[in-house]
Amino acid sequence: MESIVRDTLNTQIYQILKKRLLEGDYFPGDRLVEAKLAEEFGTSRGPVREALKILIQDELLVQKGNAIHVFSPSTSDMIDIYQVRQQMESLAAKLAAQKIESSELKMLEKIVEETKTAWLKQDKNQVVELSIKFHEIILKASGNRQLISLTNMIRDKVTYLRNSVVKEAMRDESPIEEHSRILSALKERNGDKAAKVMLEHIEHDLLALISLYK
Repeated sequence: MESIVRDTLNTQIYQILKKRLLEGDYFPGDRLVEAKLAEEFGTSRGPVREALKILIQDELLVQKGNAIHVFSPSTSDMIDIYQVRQQMESLAAKLAAQKIESSELKMLEKIVEETKTAWLKQDKNQVVELSIKFHEIILKASGNRQLISLTNMIRDKVTYLRNSVVKEAMRDESPIEEHSRILSALKERNGDKAAKVMLEHIEHDLLALISLYK
């Protein structure tokens, strides 16, 4: 029972810290101190240490000697992450064009409209959240479980880059148009077109991210 309680506490602390990282509550390069976190959570250092270890494995934190810092990506890191994302999500779009259901197409239409509204309000968090949902629906519609699993491995890093690295900065409204073009290709059941537009969309996303970061 004691082991179960300890494991549950580890998981809870991990989830809280991960949420903070993905939502941009920490800045890249910030140092996280085990003792201070333990005091904040009202627990011993053990559960905090285990949670930090997992976040290091997730590559959202980096250990330098005895110090633990929030991942501070270089331009090269961004390119590496997005190159992998490009290939996987363009394949997902190609597969989804043949398998996507009408209900999923309607969900994508709704997301595009909601994104337009969020953009007009300059609600960055909502725009990012809707964009993630848009891509998740297409990924799920691909029907390829291995592809879904592999893509999910880098999704947290992409979210981290969007919310933490560029903070409040927003790309222009072109992603909304690009999402509309992807949706049109999916409606046409044109896999090659969907893959091409998705590839271009993520390339533009990367270039904008690097520009905003600089």
